[in-house]
Amino acid sequence: ISVRSPKILIKIQTPGLFFLTGVFLYGLDVHSGGPISKNQEAMDVKHYFLDLLVDPHKKFISGSSTIQFMLNNDVSVLEIDLYKKFTVSGVSIDGTNLGFKHKEHKVFIENPGIDLFSLHKLEIKYGGRPPVAKRPPWDGGFTWKVSENGDPWVGVSCQGNGAYIWYPCKEHPSDKADSADIKITAPDPIMAVSNGLLISKSKNEERWTTWHWKTEYPISTYNINFTLGNYEVVEKEGYVLDEPLKIVYYVLPEAKKGATELLNMSEEYLNFYANHFGQYPWINEKFGLVHTPYWGMEHQTINAYGNDYKKTKLGYDFILFHEMGHEWFGNYLSVADWSDFWIHEGFDTYAEALFIEEKYGWNKAVQFVNDRYKKNIKNEFPIVMGKDGTSKHPSGNDVYYKGAYVLHTLRFLIGDKVFRSSIKEFVQMPKELGENQTTTKEFISLINENTNLDLQWFFDVYIYQNKFPVLNIKKTKEDMGTFLDLWWENKGFEMPIEISYNGINGKVKRKLFINNQLTRIALLNDGQYVLDPEDWILFTKNFK
Repeated sequence: ISVRSPKILIKIQTPGLFFLTGVFLYGLDVHSGGPISKNQEAMDVKHYFLDLLVDPHKKFISGSSTIQFMLNNDVSVLEIDLYKKFTVSGVSIDGTNLGFKHKEHKVFIENPGIDLFSLHKLEIKYGGRPPVAKRPPWDGGFTWKVSENGDPWVGVSCQGNGAYIWYPCKEHPSDKADSADIKITAPDPIMAVSNGLLISKSKNEERWTTWHWKTEYPISTYNINFTLGNYEVVEKEGYVLDEPLKIVYYVLPEAKKGATELLNMSEEYLNFYANHFGQYPWINEKFGLVHTPYWGMEHQTINAYGNDYKKTKLGYDFILFHEMGHEWFGNYLSVADWSDFWIHEGFDTYAEALFIEEKYGWNKAVQFVNDRYKKNIKNEFPIVMGKDGTSKHPSGNDVYYKGAYVLHTLRFLIGDKVFRSSIKEFVQMPKELGENQTTTKEFISLINENTNLDLQWFFDVYIYQNKFPVLNIKKTKEDMGTFLDLWWENKGFEMPIEISYNGINGKVKRKLFINNQLTRIALLNDGQYVLDPEDWILFTKNFK
């Protein structure tokens, strides 16, 4: 998601961009993640096959979700998530109809004694009115709109609340399916746009069409998505690191002007990300954009785009750039526990600063880091908390802004070259978990290995605590001159810091290596100095 929705709306000006920020606002009291039950932990989902009829006039959906899975432990009950207001009309495993209970957003099916470590198919037939999103994409549900010519225009958002608000699934970040098929039947003339490639389009009786999309890449539940509209298709063959890629925008006719430029910008941005973090992860399918009645969301290979071609004062499209970045951070590199959510959002958010630095220069990047990140950090909670986190992450926007600034500070600490190579390696390297899922601990381990240092002291303060480190500062005048004493209050903290001041031969800029012991430097009699002149470090000053 791009930016969290607030309890109280706050308008913040970035370079050329007004946007809303704050914490999750939920119209639905449901979420993703948390402790996983033994029943669900035993199930390893391999594939989702959604076959749904969507009636935008009645605001009703019906059909089935077929889940291909393996059972790794013997459990007496199979447990699937589904919003409680849907009606389940039938459940079967491998073609055999079974009894079930649907209560409190769960479908419970008694295990008929299926074999362990073998593939099985669980089909759940259901229907009903899905929840309506009050403030999409921050608030989950369907958005039922009409385009200028009166045709239905339908969007789905579910990252915060979980995909089970619209289809039966195992709703937990730890389990990504290996692939997915999405079949959506909708009334003509609207089309259904979804993940991956369009496999078929079949006309039905009474002016309905079934659109069958398929992705053969691993995918998280919230990234499976579809959008309906009477779209025009604007596309180009782009090249990312010299490999061909279909770049396509499904856009309503009233917004077609600007589509070609959007695709050209997409190719530029895709190459930026690929150069820094590795090849576009879904190169054999597409980079897709779909015109949505809400701002934006990182649906894998089919990013929601509702930004109306707005650009920042610097001249780039923030929503296009940010949601695209999630194809690397969030969709490809994923977390198995929402407690580590900063890896999705903080890393993607910091990519924007790297882009500004590369395209517009270092001074613009420093200004951006201060205006966008530092001014918006709340520090109400650590950005990484205990395990079994939910999508209602208590630290709110800090997973974006503080997470990004922590990476900025880490870059200063370990050096630009090691930092950049480590982030790229983090995205691409084999992980302890499957499907390129990772943890904060794995990232820390990589940084320690690549620096040949133990930097746990850095991460303990910046991501596991909700207070900045404290730098003690004492300036004294003595017979011998003016002296500045510096030392960190936090035990074991060893962050270096730059200082600029007037020296005998003019302006001096030094990097000081500060720890818990007093470090003294001599100043000229004017005593003027500036700590951290390029704003690398998050810290609090304590004048003694």
